[in-house]
Amino acid sequence: MKLWNRDREKHIRNSNGGVVPLLGVALIIVLLTAAVYFVADYVAESYTQEDRLSGWNYLYTDRAGAVPDGEMRLFNAQNPILTESDVKKDNIYFSKIIEPSDKAKNIIFITDFAPMKIRINGKEVYNNRFDSTEYVGNCYNAITLEPSTHERQVEVFMKLPFSVRFETYLNDGEATAVTLNQGFIIGAVLAGLGLIAVIAFGAASMVRRRFYRSLFTGLIAAFVGVAVMLHLLPEVTYAMNEPAWLRLTAIPEHMTFLLTTAFLNKLFKDRRKSLVAIVFAAVISAVMLMLAFTPLLVKLTIFGMCVLTLGAMVYTAQVALVQLEHRTQFAAPVFVMCAYYAAMAVFAGVLLMTRQRTLYIYDAAVSTVVVGGVLEYIYVHDYRFEKKNRAMSVQSTRYESYVRYISQFMQSMLNCARQEEFYQTAVDELTALLNKYHPDNTDIRSCAAVRTADGFEEVVNRGVPGCNYAVIEENCLKNSKNCIFAETFLDCVLRGEGRICAVFHFEDIRDGLDVFFMSMIETAYCGLETTYENLFIRDGQREINIIFEELAENTELDNGCSVDHLRHICEYTRALCLSMGMDEEKAEHIAIASKLHDLGKIAIPKYIIHKQARLSEEERVIVNSHTEFGYTILSTYANDPMLATAAAIAKYHHERFNGSGIYGLKGKEIPVEARIVSVCDVYDALISERTYKKAWSRGDALSYLRDNEGKLFDPEICEKFIDYILEKDDAPAEQTSETV
Repeated sequence: MKLWNRDREKHIRNSNGGVVPLLGVALIIVLLTAAVYFVADYVAESYTQEDRLSGWNYLYTDRAGAVPDGEMRLFNAQNPILTESDVKKDNIYFSKIIEPSDKAKNIIFITDFAPMKIRINGKEVYNNRFDSTEYVGNCYNAITLEPSTHERQVEVFMKLPFSVRFETYLNDGEATAVTLNQGFIIGAVLAGLGLIAVIAFGAASMVRRRFYRSLFTGLIAAFVGVAVMLHLLPEVTYAMNEPAWLRLTAIPEHMTFLLTTAFLNKLFKDRRKSLVAIVFAAVISAVMLMLAFTPLLVKLTIFGMCVLTLGAMVYTAQVALVQLEHRTQFAAPVFVMCAYYAAMAVFAGVLLMTRQRTLYIYDAAVSTVVVGGVLEYIYVHDYRFEKKNRAMSVQSTRYESYVRYISQFMQSMLNCARQEEFYQTAVDELTALLNKYHPDNTDIRSCAAVRTADGFEEVVNRGVPGCNYAVIEENCLKNSKNCIFAETFLDCVLRGEGRICAVFHFEDIRDGLDVFFMSMIETAYCGLETTYENLFIRDGQREINIIFEELAENTELDNGCSVDHLRHICEYTRALCLSMGMDEEKAEHIAIASKLHDLGKIAIPKYIIHKQARLSEEERVIVNSHTEFGYTILSTYANDPMLATAAAIAKYHHERFNGSGIYGLKGKEIPVEARIVSVCDVYDALISERTYKKAWSRGDALSYLRDNEGKLFDPEICEKFIDYILEKDDAPAEQTSETV
């Protein structure tokens, strides 16, 4: 029966709360970048305005090197060069009268790689390959005007290979073959800082290898600086005027986009395809540009470079988008940077196509520095993150043994027949847990009191003088907490049917704020409260499977889930067992046991369960340990058939049919009840909302099951479950597939 299978990207959008907010962040960064540019451009324009030489007369012409006939037009700040009517003409002629001067003057001409020749009073004084090539490798041209008491006419004959760029500046002094501008100096400074960073991070990585990734940001800064210098080289010298210099100096600046995209992509583990795409785009772009021998080919190549660059960035953004579904660390900022970088790349492409070199250089350099800064932040944060996780890994290894102590603690509590015995046992067993958790917890003092109509009646005291139980009760009520942790003390209130029944107090604790310590106590408390209610509040009810069922429900609530999940699993499991030919009694037996499948999560620290970002490898190992934790707790009661079945389900319900699960069991090696619960659990989890994802539709969840038959799930069980879900709906299957 064919199922409706929607675009899986919808799940990605749902799983991270929507990409629109992330795109909004990227847009804000783009706008901030533009704002910074306009401020900088205004300052730079004001700085250079006084040196500009304006008031040129010009006219387009088809005759290279000849003075055109016709009425000349004026070009100055108020009258830009018109291109609409004469854009098809390949040459332009400029003329200007220079006032007398008793000092030597330097006239600088900035063009768009245009071959040109200059005449003063009819005499040629400068020729930049005007008669031999369609375009040159330099934009900077300069001539010297000697001191004179007469006016002089300066004539400029210029070809137009790309655009009509004609900026002129008049300075005192003689013309030089090489000059400097602010952009070139900034590029040199950036390259120097990047080189210093590379040396510093290189030395640091020898001491601590983890710093080697910060070399990437140093390399990015150095590369961007060098690329800016090379890209501006045609604007600071006319010594390198071979056409090949245009192509050679343009490649590094363009490569900054692809290089930085590659570093963004490097943050993901599964990055081979996207890295190949980026390398392919880089190589093809470079080859295309080097083979562009005519102005038209250069223009087409620039367009192709922009398209390939944008394609590589979009591909990397898609990788980041997929990683968001899996809560991969830093997927959100990488996606934001990819979106920002893609927008800046499009803008850079427009600038290149319109021959706005200065704007393009700013766009490429600044956007790359922004992304590089974010990369360095990620590297530093990730270093701290992994350092913390290494310590967590060591501690979690110790923590596993405490789950057995918690199981023993619950057994001791269940063996209590009288309330007085229960309170004393609770204090003694919790103290024993504290002693086992930290070797220095040898002098712990403790006490407990029962809530009465008149106040509190102390029932246990192990060396605590004058404990104020009323203050403890008030603090717990004020903070809406059953356990209050401090560095050296712990307070707990025991509730029964919603009211406070008793107060426990412990002093002289070591590491009282450690997350594993708090998780251990919260787990013990959950068992303590559940057993108390069942033993002394609810008419002395002592059915152990019911106690554990309530404990499982409390665990679901603590983890931010609904107890409906357990009820659904029970319902699905019962129906699936019956459809497989099991009798009513066995089906009911497995269905009830299925409700305890995630009981082991009671021992998982809550901050890990509720974490919305990527789980670290250490955290993932801890979460996966819930199968072993559940088995450890339940297997203690293996003499109870229901709990023995529940123990097997708890341990193996995450095994995969192809053998790639936690314990490596394959196919029919996995207990049948665990294979059944596995399908039911995954389906209900998919159609339910979680802290890290939105609910999937029924049709998409069923499609996921079918796609993973024989991989994650038993094919026979999976098919029966799909049939059951489809038949459960009153509508025909064909109609259902169109509406889900």
